[in-house]
Amino acid sequence: GGKWKVRYETQLELNDQLEKQIVSLEEKVEKICGNLSVYVKIYYLYFQESLNKLLKQLEKEKRRLKNQVKDYALRLEQESKAYHKTNNECLTYLAEMSQVSDSYQVSKRQQMDQLPRMKENLVKMGSYTPVNQKTMNAKRGPVKKITRSNHLPKLDP
Repeated sequence: GGKWKVRYETQLELNDQLEKQIVSLEEKVEKICGNLSVYVKIYYLYFQESLNKLLKQLEKEKRRLKNQVKDYALRLEQESKAYHKTNNECLTYLAEMSQVSDSYQVSKRQQMDQLPRMKENLVKMGSYTPVNQKTMNAKRGPVKKITRSNHLPKLDP
């Protein structure tokens, strides 16, 4: 029966050691879990901080882009005004040129209308000789056409 007593005492010692190991392991698990929650909190705070930094960068970029859009809108408005001003000036010049051209055409028509009257007056006064009119030479017969006084002979180079 002493053999069973030794076995029993050995089993009790082994149980005590196992209970101590269980307590020790539970403490380690609590410590690790406690540390884990600290690590999770630290990671969360770091992640939140980097998200805040990213948010600030994005807000800064947004402000920059808004200012750029405002600048482009202002520039577009100024260039649009300049275009319309230049276009209006161009239309004004074209209208003036059209009026000048029309008055020139009227003046030219009036001169052309007066040309036959001027010829009639010259014929009446006797100083106009038509280009096709031929004069007669008594000895030789018909003579060549009379040249106009404002018509000069061609010069050979």
